[in-house]
Amino acid sequence: MGALKKIILGLLVIALPLGEVARLTFNEVAITILDIGVAITVLFWVVVRRKIPRSYLAKPITLFIAALLISLLVNAIRLNVNELFVSSLYLLRWVFYTLLYFVVLDLSLIRKKIERAIFIGGGIILLVGYILYFLYPDLRNLRYGGWDEHLYRLFSTFLDPNFAGSFLVLYFLFLIDKLSTRKNNLLRFISIATLIAIVLTFSRSAYVMLFTGIVILLYLKGMKFLAIGFIALFLVLIIITTQLSFRSEGTNLLRTASGEARLDSIKNAITIFKDHPIFGVGFNSYRYSQRDYGFLNEKKMIVHSGAGTDNSFLFILATSGVVGFGAFLFLLFKILSIKDSLIVASTIALFVNSLFINALFYPEVMLWMWVLLGLRENT
Repeated sequence: MGALKKIILGLLVIALPLGEVARLTFNEVAITILDIGVAITVLFWVVVRRKIPRSYLAKPITLFIAALLISLLVNAIRLNVNELFVSSLYLLRWVFYTLLYFVVLDLSLIRKKIERAIFIGGGIILLVGYILYFLYPDLRNLRYGGWDEHLYRLFSTFLDPNFAGSFLVLYFLFLIDKLSTRKNNLLRFISIATLIAIVLTFSRSAYVMLFTGIVILLYLKGMKFLAIGFIALFLVLIIITTQLSFRSEGTNLLRTASGEARLDSIKNAITIFKDHPIFGVGFNSYRYSQRDYGFLNEKKMIVHSGAGTDNSFLFILATSGVVGFGAFLFLLFKILSIKDSLIVASTIALFVNSLFINALFYPEVMLWMWVLLGLRENT
């Protein structure tokens, strides 16, 4: 138990803040240090504990994994050996991250230490975000590696302001939840710093996610007037940021290029789903389906976004069909049935955000949500 405790705390404090910076690419497979850390944690837990604790979400998780596996097996015939192998790795990664939920459930005796670890890990991501924003605000020289050309936007170790914004919103909700029960000047300072960092991502999807999450969280906690005050503050910050919009196209909140790209991505996903409505094209062989449909050329195959679409729900439909989507809705219903204001607010905010980016399957977001679910089911 002692070794397992050290491993998971190290995962949250060291591997999580590394984000996408510590990324290894082998042909079409990209693995981060976080992926490796999650796998080591889960495998060590399986060897040491040799049992899965009773849990509220075990059944819906199992059904969703089964649906994703079936979708891949049904479509195996149209994939070559390498493509099937790469696609199965995406499923294996989702399983490993999901198993963190059971690991945290099993380690209920050190719940406070795990909470402290995710507080520190999130704080490091926030700090690095500010450092990079002021010292290295230009990602255009990383275009060769498949990264988008973000400029003058806070992206932290995720190298993407939209996903950085998604994570920081979840972190902010966590901090506000803590502040509602414990007054602490350090928490106040970090909360304000996190709010400003979210604004500096210039991510409109993160703004919508923040607005949704904080209103729901404060409403469920009976702090309606505070919610109104927060909305006012948030709008003031948005107005201030519009004064910086001249710095680049990405900081212009009225930009249209990214919106048009998202619409094209959505149209592609709908087209693929219409042709494969029952089991989809297989989780996750989406990159190869986009290639076969002519949506991706060989040059765009290396772009990281090629493996998904800018809408998590359409991604599930396109890769696993109505069978997988039905299992996913069941899992969603069970998560929202957990009577915890932070879980409900974070989940709904994340799902709203996932209408614009594929946040549901982003590694750092998956880790955060599964660890949080494991923590809160024990309370």
